[in-house]
Amino acid sequence: MPRPLDPASLPAIAKALKLFKASSFITGGFLLLLMLTWGLRRLENVTLGAFTGFELWAFGPNGVITLEPYVNEGQGLPETGLNLTVGILVVHGWLYVLYLFADFRMWTFMRWSFSRFLFIAAGGIVPFLSFYTERRYAKIASEQMRAAGWGGAN
Repeated sequence: MPRPLDPASLPAIAKALKLFKASSFITGGFLLLLMLTWGLRRLENVTLGAFTGFELWAFGPNGVITLEPYVNEGQGLPETGLNLTVGILVVHGWLYVLYLFADFRMWTFMRWSFSRFLFIAAGGIVPFLSFYTERRYAKIASEQMRAAGWGGAN
């Protein structure tokens, strides 16, 4: 049985729920993009040798967005342009921090168990899990809020 919510905190919970929903989708989307770029990095380029892969590159010498082969980590990449693979890694990392913050806010407001906090936190590092946790726990939070007397839109 969930612990009762403080009716005075319901507007803050509604804002936390919106942040949680948005950060779940954005972080999950960037995680899928990260998995795609990770797969590209592991593709073997038989023309260059055994331990090779591709980096997603923007505004380099070969076009606006290209797959640039490399022989070893970082060798053979263009001197100009932006490495989108690294950019996606960095953006996902910061979005995961936002996702953890949103998870923490929901956890503290909703008075959920620590294991639930950890499971939701795993959504930012396990592909597709953030979409599941958003759907399931946003529904649970909305039900608890309605039970506490919240009539506002979520």
